[in-house]
Amino acid sequence: MVAIEIDDISVFDIFDNINLHYYYNRISKGAGCARQFGMEHSAGRYYMFIDADDQLHFAGALLEFFNVIANSGNHEIIIAKYIEQYKIEDGTFRYYTHPQNDWKASYAKWFSAEYIERIGLRWHDDLRIYEDTYFVGLSCKLSDDIYYHNSVVYSWLYNPNSTVRKKENNFYNQLHDWSRMNYYYINFLKEHNYSYLQNDFNNYWIELYSKEKNYEPIDSKKYIYQNCEILKSNAIMWEKCKIDLKENIIKRLQENNQYIDEDINDVNQYVNTWNSHFKNIKNKKTVIY
Repeated sequence: MVAIEIDDISVFDIFDNINLHYYYNRISKGAGCARQFGMEHSAGRYYMFIDADDQLHFAGALLEFFNVIANSGNHEIIIAKYIEQYKIEDGTFRYYTHPQNDWKASYAKWFSAEYIERIGLRWHDDLRIYEDTYFVGLSCKLSDDIYYHNSVVYSWLYNPNSTVRKKENNFYNQLHDWSRMNYYYINFLKEHNYSYLQNDFNNYWIELYSKEKNYEPIDSKKYIYQNCEILKSNAIMWEKCKIDLKENIIKRLQENNQYIDEDINDVNQYVNTWNSHFKNIKNKKTVIY
């Protein structure tokens, strides 16, 4: 990534006790690449990520984190709360407070630089969306020391032009991107010998059923390809997963009050389709995308 350091940052002169550097990227490669660049050029003990169109919830928001450390010591991750601003049909705004156990968004969190370096985690340069789910999810999944702080410190403001809210980047339509993120996610956990990887793998295919049923992939070829890559590199886990996959999907639907009798045929077709892809991969036959 080529970035230019901006010399004139006089607007930040009020923070005379903070050593600030401001960089501008000529070519946008997404939030993840920008955050990784920031990490590589920082020298602090913790990382915190703030999008350009967002803001701290109040003037003393950062003090909340410093007080956590003062009262309980350093932690691998500190997670607070954030509010989301959204627009309703009449054009007015409403606000939703996200719970502090959020493992998907980078907002309202401090990540220990030492911890992130120790586990070798980076923002993946192949993810323009779901980059938060990858980075935050893995850092939380592998951590033994997360401190949850019950305070709202961050405001995720409404911006119709942001990557998340652009219609063409609607998360629910980008299932091939979601699958690609999970391919990298699963591989990273495998490299770290994560003890509960089989359970995460099973949950992926359970969740994929609901996504596939409710949201049609905008690029079906990429969608099938990405999931075949997951099957190909995790053959042993798929052999175990498929044994109870139908029952586990139905159980999840029942738990969420989403199950109806007609679903059994859809579930059977879903499992049989992906197992058929797996057999073709195993027998080195061509998979039709």
